[in-house]
Amino acid sequence: MQFGKEVGLSLGILAGTTLASGLAFLMRLEPVSMIWTVSLGGVSGAAVGIAATFALKRWTARR
Repeated sequence: MQFGKEVGLSLGILAGTTLASGLAFLMRLEPVSMIWTVSLGGVSGAAVGIAATFALKRWTARR
């Protein structure tokens, strides 16, 4: 199974927003702060997801 950039982006956004939502809930943030936290979590998760996709491609190409 090959992972493309789209899969990394989707999984990254899902993981980032889920993690940030949980953290915002645990910190009992106000609504506006919660929106910012989840948004930043989604963006950072997307970046990590895309980077992980390229890293996996490089790692599997060497094997």
